Amino acid sequence: MKLKFHRIMVLAATSLVWVVVSGTSLVSAQEVEVEVEETTLEATIPGEAIPEDATTIDNPNIAIADLKLLVKPLTLEELQNEGAAWLFLLKNKTREISNAEIAIKRENRKIDQEKQSIKSLKNAQKQLLEAEKAQAKANQNNKGKEEAAKKVQKAKEALKAAEASMEEVREAHEELEEDEIQQKWVKEAQEKRVIIEARAILEKAKIVRQDLVDDSPQYEKVTEKIDALEESINVLGKTEASLVGKIPGSFKYKEVKGNISQAREEVNNATLDLVKIMPGLEVHHDSSFSLTESAIAQDTSENSAQNTEKNDHQFAPSPSSLDNVEEHLDLDHLDESEDHKPDQHLEEIDEELEHHAEEEAKVKNQLVANATKLQTQQTAIIDRFNVILDELDAKGGESVGYRKYIDAINGIEIDVTDIEGLKVRLLSWLKSEEGGILWGKNLAKFLGILLASAIAARLLANSADRILSKVGGVSSLFRQFVVMVVERSTLVIGLLLALTSLGVSLGPIVALLGGASFVLAFALQSNLGNFASGLMLLINKPFDVGDEIKVAGYWAYVDSISLASTKIKDFGGNIITLPNNTVWGSEIINYTHTDIRKVSLTIHVKFHQDIDQIHDMWMEITAAHPKVLDSPAPASFPWNTHYDYYIPIGLSARSKTEDYWSVYVDLLKELQKRISELNIELATPQQEIKLDQLLPESIATQIQQTNQLPGNEPKYAQTK
Repeated sequence: MKLKFHRIMVLAATSLVWVVVSGTSLVSAQEVEVEVEETTLEATIPGEAIPEDATTIDNPNIAIADLKLLVKPLTLEELQNEGAAWLFLLKNKTREISNAEIAIKRENRKIDQEKQSIKSLKNAQKQLLEAEKAQAKANQNNKGKEEAAKKVQKAKEALKAAEASMEEVREAHEELEEDEIQQKWVKEAQEKRVIIEARAILEKAKIVRQDLVDDSPQYEKVTEKIDALEESINVLGKTEASLVGKIPGSFKYKEVKGNISQAREEVNNATLDLVKIMPGLEVHHDSSFSLTESAIAQDTSENSAQNTEKNDHQFAPSPSSLDNVEEHLDLDHLDESEDHKPDQHLEEIDEELEHHAEEEAKVKNQLVANATKLQTQQTAIIDRFNVILDELDAKGGESVGYRKYIDAINGIEIDVTDIEGLKVRLLSWLKSEEGGILWGKNLAKFLGILLASAIAARLLANSADRILSKVGGVSSLFRQFVVMVVERSTLVIGLLLALTSLGVSLGPIVALLGGASFVLAFALQSNLGNFASGLMLLINKPFDVGDEIKVAGYWAYVDSISLASTKIKDFGGNIITLPNNTVWGSEIINYTHTDIRKVSLTIHVKFHQDIDQIHDMWMEITAAHPKVLDSPAPASFPWNTHYDYYIPIGLSARSKTEDYWSVYVDLLKELQKRISELNIELATPQQEIKLDQLLPESIATQIQQTNQLPGNEPKYAQTK
């Protein structure tokens, strides 16, 4: 997939028409994907690759930025060796995770089986106790003895069945103890518990030491033991860290494992020495692991034997837990005991069972914590393995098989019914360097970049607004558009940079945007046309918001303009939305493009009217109005192209654009008044109709003979 996106980016970078190329690159990418699906892991790894010659595997925790620089000078053959070595390391880590998860599942099954047995046992205990009380009462009253005896017998049978169930659990435990892999991981979990408890004891001992008198013999002795324990814990941590990167089964791996075992023994001994001089040290913390002095003493007593078998089992839980329960469930012993107290006896059994269940839960929880730690280590290996594969692709190598293997193993199955295990996984992941801590740092970077981008976007937008405001001829619409583009572009770039801090690859995002734009370019052709027209309107600025214009047959004010449409408000207050294609494609008349607007009125007077009188009248009217400008001066202009019965006279004046309509109305009112006062005759339209030209000659002659023309009455009407 990385190869696919790389080719897409190459095509997109070398193309002038990025939308078309993005679509083409997706098609090419699909063809590549079909070809690589048949590539196997064995075909990817060259036979001549030598993992032992790899150099970057010596420090699997190397910083990714350092690793990128380290592999840059390597040749293709050397990168193939590195890839094979990292694959081997990843494979071993994955095997460890699988074995750990198997151990967890087996522990869960064992715990579930124990819970069922404990539940059955408690129910049987309760029934037996109630039956014995009922029998004792019946013996006193001499009533219902047989029925009470039957209930006691039935309760004992239920208790025997529970005992048989506990026997099955014990046998299951013995089978697991014979499983070497299971015991290895259980032992690892128990060792981790002891080390965690040792650290807790160390911290508590430091607190208790504060109450001692400085420089006293007791203070010096306690300080010596605390320092010894702290040093042994530090040595153990360093020794465990040196195991990272060692190939399992190799001589170095076995040597380091031996050093770890020795370091753990030293931690145990130092912990016991500290507890001996500070009696009563016990810890109870959130991890639910507790190591008392007696437990440490027991471990130490086992460590005193210098043989491998005892050393392997020094951390094993007491195998007598279930055996003790079976001894308590000896029914014959219960019947024969004269001092038998059922309530006290059942409480002892419950305590024994609860203690055993707690121990099993602690082991299981530590197994989960160990598995989570392994998974974070696997994640770290995959991150660095991908660096090797990226460089391998860049130098002509083939990494498809490697990446398929990573995709196949990069995931875990979690038992959601195990609530306690989920909590342990979550807490362990949050505390791990490659898990919660890394994601916390990345999330902080993500939020920081977003915040910085928001601030930078606002600053750049304000700067662009100030610069464009000082440039003449730039419309407010275009200025707002540029400011919006600058601000949002900065935010988008900041978001992309922020996503890289979370480990998100931008290649797939760019390819997805390219393919989407290719489809949208065809689906939204009309919208793209409106978008282009909107840009032309913003750049050429034939009008601005608030201008009075006439466009597409509408005379209205500009309300707003966007990249897709323009909204205008007519004189009735209605909002009319016009697509920008329509606006840009029609004639546009802007009445308010300047600060001064001309007021024009036209009157028609009869041909014989005194034109100078009308001119003087208009000059007086305009001179009396305070908002009429003196420059350009008002004027009147008569014209007549056909010398008809009237003369049109154009009357004009200038005012500020914002005063236009008030001046227009005032002048019109005053003109009407003065025309009436001066008895100026306005021409009315006249039309001469000649019937002899419009009607046939016979009809005209007949009308004349009957003397029925308009304005003439018949002769008989006159005599009458």
